[in-house]
Amino acid sequence: MARMLAVDPPLVREAAARPEFGIRAIGNYLPSGRIDCEALARRLDVSDYTLRSKIGFDSLAQKSGDEDTSDMAVAAIRDLLDRVDVQPTEIDCLAVVTQNPDNFGIPQVSALVHGKLDWPETVAAFDISLGCSGYVYALAIVSGFLLAQNGRRGVLVTADPYSKIVDPEDRGTALIFGDAATATLIERGAPWRIGASDFGTAGSMSASLAVDGQRRFRMHGKDVARFCMRAIPRSIGRTLSKNGLSIDQIGMVVLHQGSRFIVDGIASELGATGKTPFSAVTIGNTSSSSIPLALSGLLDEADEQSTDTFVLSSFGVGMSWASTVIKRHRGDSPNDRATPLGGRL
Repeated sequence: MARMLAVDPPLVREAAARPEFGIRAIGNYLPSGRIDCEALARRLDVSDYTLRSKIGFDSLAQKSGDEDTSDMAVAAIRDLLDRVDVQPTEIDCLAVVTQNPDNFGIPQVSALVHGKLDWPETVAAFDISLGCSGYVYALAIVSGFLLAQNGRRGVLVTADPYSKIVDPEDRGTALIFGDAATATLIERGAPWRIGASDFGTAGSMSASLAVDGQRRFRMHGKDVARFCMRAIPRSIGRTLSKNGLSIDQIGMVVLHQGSRFIVDGIASELGATGKTPFSAVTIGNTSSSSIPLALSGLLDEADEQSTDTFVLSSFGVGMSWASTVIKRHRGDSPNDRATPLGGRL
């Protein structure tokens, strides 16, 4: 049964007064390589029940050995620009969310991408060092940057290839993480408007997801799952309240695709099992790319289903979380008319 959430009128007024930046289009890049999870589970002695019911991935997308983070980001941006009539001279900023950069992060990935695309020097380029929670954080960061600079458009890239740091012999991580990149065009007046958000950090739990001294990623899975079940439904509840909404008014809940167990568990806590998809079965947990990858198909389908409101919630390394609402604005400007957002997974 859906939980009833009280609406705080001052918060609703605050949300209504926010500048109307939104998502216009999403480009994707999925590398062609795949890891067969069933075969890997047998080799690592992971039961079929755990693989299917808890982890939930059939295969994991994997970049090639000669691809780096910036290459994936460039591919996603090129896909985005194939979908919209926007020139680099019309873009104010480029933000790249990653914790697995080229060259240990110097120079920043966004600068490498800027150079590979030969974009004009007027485009500000910066990285955002966040993991699985990064997409929703970055929606707010890029929108805020554009507001402060009186800008119009920004490109938000997620590219965080965990194959760089996952130990292929680690039963706790080797069956979970995939590689992907996305590029989101954030624009003033775009049709999918970004609403009020909720953010938080539990730094006391930061060791639950961390890189060890050998530069291998380690995860305390039970601690992460307990954290997600406790913190994320509450964050979504606060987000809905800030936006003057109840869960019954949400067309789809789009969660970070951490695992089947986590997505299904949060959906059950929310009373939203019928509208919280687990869509990453064939590609894995792609960190900050998981929400935009899901959105790129779901928002296209929203046109057919008359769905106008989505809640997004990302969570992970930190431990950190971020939740927001995007709502379709049906107006008269050219950007409000249909723009294909991306291909289905």
